[in-house]
Amino acid sequence: MLTLYQIAGLARALLAADRSVEQADLALREEKEKRRIIREETLPGAMQELGIEKLTLETGDTITISREVYASIPAGARANAHRWLQEHNFGGLLKTEVTVAYGRDSAAEASELAIELEQRGLSVMAIEKVHPQTLKAWLKEQLQAGTEIPLDLFGARPVWTAKIKTK
Repeated sequence: MLTLYQIAGLARALLAADRSVEQADLALREEKEKRRIIREETLPGAMQELGIEKLTLETGDTITISREVYASIPAGARANAHRWLQEHNFGGLLKTEVTVAYGRDSAAEASELAIELEQRGLSVMAIEKVHPQTLKAWLKEQLQAGTEIPLDLFGARPVWTAKIKTK
């Protein structure tokens, strides 16, 4: 039979493990940030300064830099971003997703039209959105074409990135 002293020891071990995991998570976040800075700032900047976009190391590993775009429309800017896309003839990027919540025994009703579902009182939710990969590809294309895009509206951040292909 366990004693209260043993249980307290297990509780202390759990607290120590929690602290250890928190420290490891923090260290991992710091290392990922160091890697991001080298990948997106330091190495691309150095290669651009020398006017090279590709470099093969003596190990046979290849380093290339290219322009990438990171984007995620902020929730508060969604309506304005969608309106901007519509007004600038890019409304085709917008997709409408319809979601219907069914109970376990209602699968047969799934083939009904949305109008019929609403008439039956079921909860139908339609969400207009741009798929993140579609947004990223579109932004990259538009920036390469020199199109003026309000980047902050789309949560966009164009960066040069370095990629290493190992031999």
